[in-house]
Amino acid sequence: MTDNNSIKPQSLDPLTFPLYGMRLIEASAGTGKTYTIASLFIRLLLGHGKEYSHQIPLTVDKILVVTFTEAATAELRSRIRERIIGVRLDFMKGQSGDPFIQTLINQSDDIGIDIRLLRFAELQMDEAAIYTIHGFCQRMLMQNAFESGSLFQQNLLEDDSQLLLQATNDFWRRHFYDLSIPLTELIFSYWQHPDQLKNELRSWLSRHDLQFIPHIEDFDFKAKYENSLAKIEQLKNDWLASQGDYLDIISHSDVSKRSYTKKNLPKWLKEVSDWAFVVSSSLDLPKNLIKFSQKTLDEKTPKGATPTHAIFDAIEKILELDLSIKNTILIKATEWVRADLQKSKHSQSLLGFDDLLLRLDDALQNSPENHLAEQIRASYPIALIDEFQDTDPVQYRIFQTIYSTHESVAESEGSEQVNTEGNTEANTELSIIEAPLRSSGLFMIGDPKQAIYSFRGADIFTYMKARQNVAAHYSLDFNYRSSPEMINAVNTFFEFCPAPFIYEDDIPFIAVQAPNIKRKKLVVKNFDDPTQTALQFIHPVSGENADGFKQSITIACVNEIKNLLMLAQQGSAYLESVSGDKKSIGANDIAILVRTGKEAALIRKALLDENINSVYLSLKESVYATPLAKDLLFILKACLNPEDERLLRSAIGCKLFALSPVEIHELLFDTKIWEQKIAQFFEYQALWNKSGVLVMLHKLFNEQGINQQLLKDAKGERLLTDLLHLGELLQKNSVEHDGGFALMRWFGEQVSQVNGDNSEQKQRLESEKDLIQVSTLHKSKGLEYDIVFMPFTGLHQKPRDCLYHDPEQDFQLFYDLQNNSKHVALTEKEQLAEDLRLLYVGLTRSVYRCYIGIGSYKTGRVKNSPLAKSALGYICLKTSKDLLAGDSAGLNSHLDSMCKQSNNISVRTTPINNELPYIVEQGDYTLQPPAQFTGKIERNWWISSYSSLSRFHTGSHQTPVTSNVMGNELLEIELEPKKTPFSFPRGAKHGSFLHLLFELIDFQNQDATLMSAIIQEQLEKHLYSDVDLWTPILVTWFKQLLAFPLMENFALNQLTPRAKKVEMQFFIDMKALHSYQVNKLIKQYDALSQRAGDLQFQGVQGFLKGFIDLTFEFEGQYYLLDYKSNHLGDSLEDYNQTNIENMMVEHRYDFQYQLYTLALHRLLRSRLPDYDYELHIGGVFYTFIRGMQDKENYGVYFNKPDFALIDGLDKLFSGEAS
Repeated sequence: MTDNNSIKPQSLDPLTFPLYGMRLIEASAGTGKTYTIASLFIRLLLGHGKEYSHQIPLTVDKILVVTFTEAATAELRSRIRERIIGVRLDFMKGQSGDPFIQTLINQSDDIGIDIRLLRFAELQMDEAAIYTIHGFCQRMLMQNAFESGSLFQQNLLEDDSQLLLQATNDFWRRHFYDLSIPLTELIFSYWQHPDQLKNELRSWLSRHDLQFIPHIEDFDFKAKYENSLAKIEQLKNDWLASQGDYLDIISHSDVSKRSYTKKNLPKWLKEVSDWAFVVSSSLDLPKNLIKFSQKTLDEKTPKGATPTHAIFDAIEKILELDLSIKNTILIKATEWVRADLQKSKHSQSLLGFDDLLLRLDDALQNSPENHLAEQIRASYPIALIDEFQDTDPVQYRIFQTIYSTHESVAESEGSEQVNTEGNTEANTELSIIEAPLRSSGLFMIGDPKQAIYSFRGADIFTYMKARQNVAAHYSLDFNYRSSPEMINAVNTFFEFCPAPFIYEDDIPFIAVQAPNIKRKKLVVKNFDDPTQTALQFIHPVSGENADGFKQSITIACVNEIKNLLMLAQQGSAYLESVSGDKKSIGANDIAILVRTGKEAALIRKALLDENINSVYLSLKESVYATPLAKDLLFILKACLNPEDERLLRSAIGCKLFALSPVEIHELLFDTKIWEQKIAQFFEYQALWNKSGVLVMLHKLFNEQGINQQLLKDAKGERLLTDLLHLGELLQKNSVEHDGGFALMRWFGEQVSQVNGDNSEQKQRLESEKDLIQVSTLHKSKGLEYDIVFMPFTGLHQKPRDCLYHDPEQDFQLFYDLQNNSKHVALTEKEQLAEDLRLLYVGLTRSVYRCYIGIGSYKTGRVKNSPLAKSALGYICLKTSKDLLAGDSAGLNSHLDSMCKQSNNISVRTTPINNELPYIVEQGDYTLQPPAQFTGKIERNWWISSYSSLSRFHTGSHQTPVTSNVMGNELLEIELEPKKTPFSFPRGAKHGSFLHLLFELIDFQNQDATLMSAIIQEQLEKHLYSDVDLWTPILVTWFKQLLAFPLMENFALNQLTPRAKKVEMQFFIDMKALHSYQVNKLIKQYDALSQRAGDLQFQGVQGFLKGFIDLTFEFEGQYYLLDYKSNHLGDSLEDYNQTNIENMMVEHRYDFQYQLYTLALHRLLRSRLPDYDYELHIGGVFYTFIRGMQDKENYGVYFNKPDFALIDGLDKLFSGEAS
């Protein structure tokens, strides 16, 4: 992509690094990336560097640090805090053992001021702007609410699996329910149910820049199916018409008889003829139809007469066609489900993680005169982006837009001369860069050699573009993690191959150095194997198939681990400190890095066979997917229905109880014992109802001996961890479900529809004891281990999907469902490049030693070993592809050549055997007593609502609601009342239904067909009768409601999606609130409250929770609106102001809108920098929608509470007033 010679990184000096402009820092593994970030952070706090400094010292809330995970964010915050404290203490002493800090001390203009700056930063660290990328985007949307169009609160949706399944179900229903039987069977051959389709779609939905091949305009998959079927039938008929000729044509041609043998040719012809003879609705073609393609026959005829026939040409043409309808469905399902998912999230005011990025990106791109970017840059003049190699196009575009100013470009261009040592032009150039040009900076820190998360959307090509766009490049050159021997081995390994990371111009390998410091060393005294190098290839076998190779390399690695542990027990394998102290190698000093869970299971079983315990650190499975979860569901059902003997037998017979056949027989046929068991489960039921599900489960587990029984199993700790985890999840979710039966139904849904994406339900580690650590290579990134084993890196895995970036189209991401050979080659190249980066990650985890399994294994009849296609083979064979399967000599010649370049690399070609058993040394473990809780639990604290506070009040002083329906006239009773808004069913259920319609209907889109479809669908979904009659009534009614003039020149149909917020949730904290205080205040300022009785709630504290039907902005003011479906009568006149006010008083809606206004007041005060109640609050509408049909003076109540009232409530709730 770029010319590497034009971009040569300079070594980064943290003391002279210019703290402005756009700069790229490439930090190889172990080179102190976090230390460097903290060092630059310190300089920014102190304003250090004179000509290299930022223009002014910054506070911690002005320095933006962004990374990609919550764990990394927490670590960065902790490390920076520790560094600030350490630097401050050294400044107070006036000296430091850290050369960086000592230089800062020496160059300080005023030590006292610097100490105060550091102390202030230390105290302010809770306000430090250290965020995940999603956390940053969320804060920017909130802090710049007006500019980003995100004024009203959006709830973050951490798990969208349910919404995604709902959208997929909707797609399934709309497109698959009315299909013919053959077409339905074909769909079912692709996906058995919507959940399978959802799983296939999930990975594509978040890739908004992804383009599919083929590009499909028409989604009529039924027509395509019929068309494909017709083409197949035509080919069948054409084949059958001349089937007797093909044997003779091919046999008398010069086609290769080694392929078209007398045995194979008749067999292939029969296969195709049998297929052609049968009338079928399948689109599948015979496996060997390709043998009769003209192209194949040409290729198999090296010279002489090629067999020809019209049918051979027809076969070639049909093989080139995409007959399948699966691709058509997948492409359109992705688009449809993505749009439906967005619609669902919008209607519920939800934002997913990707939405945060897209929303901020959109706001930045559409901000007039880059105003939003300027505001963010003013808030955070300097940004440090950690792990930048894991960025994607949207993330990079966000930061590029914010920080890519004319001055930052000038700064970066100038910096090359500024940082050129010994260049006399530096100071001249520096004088041009005045203070205004040093006002902002973007420092992108990462290592492209560790970009391994493409499956999460990370895009190495985006990094390459950034590298090309930024002129100022720096590198960290010293590896502080690994031993000098390990560093030398890794350098030699990657320098052995030209272009070790393929994209050599953009991802060069720059050898790192070992710092000149004294450090611990690994000592292994093994007289049977005196070769003790840092990097050891284990090459025990050659010529086996992949499974045989995996088994052999597994045994070899496990034996070497056993050797190390046994030598450690003998005092012959240890870590020796600089002072000479020795620490024996333990199991937790050893890590085994694998690619998949299957590889982990293979190696862990082999370890267990040798009495070596291990722990798998990369658990991805949902705890709901375990057999224990199903067993626990049986137990829950029995506890809720102990009288149902069938459920009780299922529970007792499950594996958790682990009863023998004899015990089960005795239990079922001994009446006394059986009745005791029933009584026991009745006790569990009572305990569940009284104390909660977790208390009940703990009692059940103990009484039934389940905990002890599980621990007898070899995987006992794993099983017990899962069981306790399930109990915790049940307890946590019990507060959201009304009673045990609702909780059981929820648990059953989790077990039947497992979603492994939710981190809460992923299996936990079962132990943290001294165990061998098994981890995936991806999970190991960022970690270090003293000794590393990588048994399976020589295995090659073909790409599952043809997913590639097109270099001819600015590296646009494509997914080719047709598997074009050119595109497959690009896909394989990208995967090999990422596998090489993954290999680098694995090698650089090791501090002292790394073992790599290698072998020239074979697959099938292929001559060349798949090793040559692997990342390991690419390096060791120097990109050669000619390694024959089983060719030990060929492989060893390459490895020997590498070993000659470094005495820290060796190869073992002899099997590693150790017949002696490994005996684990038992330590003296003393169980510590649990800590005693000494805190105080506040009992008088809960989450309240308007309803709970207004439920109890004295009688109000009001006039009854008057209605002409209740007059003295004799009314005609209709058997079937006319369907009007007045006669629409009443009650809470129907009111909620009308509220739902307001959420689903697009206020601005008055298309009657679309509105009718939405309303009819919801009427049917909620089981209303007379749907055909009610639909047009509701359409007319809602069009009237949306067009009703609430104010001069304003109706709801003018509101854009960004100008309104539906069902805005709020929480207001309450500090010991009492009803007498509230009554006194609201009666002083509100006429309706004066007419109402007193509120009589007890003293409360905690939070007040509520939902506001509609919050909207119009002409710079913000309004609240509440829909009321109360029935006041059957004529418009019944909805006059007097009747409405009486209803408001009766239901204490006055107190409701006062609370809602307080919530809006607090929201705007936190979001708008120049907020003023009188200027920004418009007021409150209560719309009695049955009366809002024709006349403007009916159906609506409006009020704007006095500021003194809202301010008084604000102080009451905050505990500031008595």
